[in-house]
Amino acid sequence: MIKVGFFGTPDIARQCLSSICGKYETVFTVTSSDKAQGRNLKVCCTPVKECAEEECIDVFQPDNLKDPEFEKTLMKYNADIFVVVAYGHLIPRNIFSMPRLGTINMHPSLLPKYRGAAPVQWALINGETESGISVQLIDEKLDSGDLVIQKKFVIDENITAGELYSRIIPFACECVSEAIDLLDSGNAVPVKQDHSAATYCGKITKEIAKIDFSSKSENIHNLVRALNPKPGAWCTFREKHIKIWKTALCKDVEIPELSTGEIFRVGKKRFFIKTATSAVEILEIQPENKKVMTAVEFLNGMRLVDGEVFS
Repeated sequence: MIKVGFFGTPDIARQCLSSICGKYETVFTVTSSDKAQGRNLKVCCTPVKECAEEECIDVFQPDNLKDPEFEKTLMKYNADIFVVVAYGHLIPRNIFSMPRLGTINMHPSLLPKYRGAAPVQWALINGETESGISVQLIDEKLDSGDLVIQKKFVIDENITAGELYSRIIPFACECVSEAIDLLDSGNAVPVKQDHSAATYCGKITKEIAKIDFSSKSENIHNLVRALNPKPGAWCTFREKHIKIWKTALCKDVEIPELSTGEIFRVGKKRFFIKTATSAVEILEIQPENKKVMTAVEFLNGMRLVDGEVFS
């Protein structure tokens, strides 16, 4: 049976690890350090560590991947291949070149597009209609290795990042297993990436997450769905922080002459916010220090007045 060493941290990595454990001999896992989370700052282990402990797999959380002692420790496992899924740290050559089949990384984009952090969110922010899974052989540069497998899928215009991840995960697990088997059989034909076509994406900051109602409706809608379930797209209303979780593009309503950010209602159950090009309908919203609510709940509780503005 193929021996696998696994590097990963969040839930998507945990699910890939769980899938691998059912098909191959996973000899160790490497994950990020435990971190304090939540209001009580309770120290929590990573999803990958939780899974590894459930499967009785050795777990390492090194501070320095270049430590010679850590390298010696991994060599003792004699793994055939290393698999990396959202580990969160660049892996040095002395580690990724160790196994006989090399080290593969699953990246949820059509490389060379969207190298780096948050590729799923950025694909939605930019209104992409298709994306995919790339499994690459790791090299020393970020997401620039030769492609073992790449598969596409269509993106619906209303899907959220959370919904897209739910669809991606089983697809990603299949791609990782297919890449392992191809490399082990000797039938893999890795393809070099076109580095001249590479694009890069960074982490989602608070500034990026702020809604600008003077932009196009499509841009606002895409930002909202890209940042659901986290961190959430935000704006201000009545001088308080507010998050908007779900919107719809305005296709069936006559739009009055208003300033950008200004609200208008249609009947008793729907409300819209004017944008640069038309308007967006608000479907789910969360006022500061309150739970997520529907548009109807928000209208009933806030007593909106014509002319009020979201900014």
